[in-house]
Amino acid sequence: MIRALGILIVTLLAGCVAHSRAAPAPSQPQACARGTQGPEDPYAESGEPGERTAVAAAGRGQWCAPGETCSFECEQGGCAYTCAEGSTCNIECDGGNCRVSCGVDATCNIECDGGRCGTGCGDGATCNIECDGGSCAQACAPDASCHVECDGGNCVS
Repeated sequence: MIRALGILIVTLLAGCVAHSRAAPAPSQPQACARGTQGPEDPYAESGEPGERTAVAAAGRGQWCAPGETCSFECEQGGCAYTCAEGSTCNIECDGGNCRVSCGVDATCNIECDGGRCGTGCGDGATCNIECDGGSCAQACAPDASCHVECDGGNCVS
C-alpha cells in the first residue's frame, strides 16, 4: 500500500509540474496559495469514511510557488502542501496526518509531531522528515535525497 501511495504521489507531482509549465504566468505571482481540494487519508481503513472526509476537509492544500521559500504550520493536522519546482518549504505539522508533495529540485523540511505524515519527493528534491509520532511514509524519486528520523517507529521510506 505504501508503494502504491508513493507511485500515486510521484504521478500527481509529475502531472502538477507538467501542468504548471504549460499554464500562463499569473498577473500577480503568489508565493503561497491555498487550494480547495485535500488529500484522502491513505491510512484510514475501508470502514472509516468519516476519517477520510475529515482529512480532506481539513487538508485544503497550500502551495508554494517555484523558486520561493515558504513556511507552513498545521496545528490541528490533516493539512496538505505542494512545494513547486526549486522551492523551499519548512512545514510544522503538530497534529500529524499531513501530506507533502515536494517538486523537482525542491527542498522540503517536515516536522511531524503527531505522526502519520506522508511525503512524495520529485527528481533532485531533498526531503527531510522528523516523525515524532511514528507511522510516517516517504516516497522518493530515484534522484531524490530523502532522510527520515522516526522517533515513534513504524516509518517507511
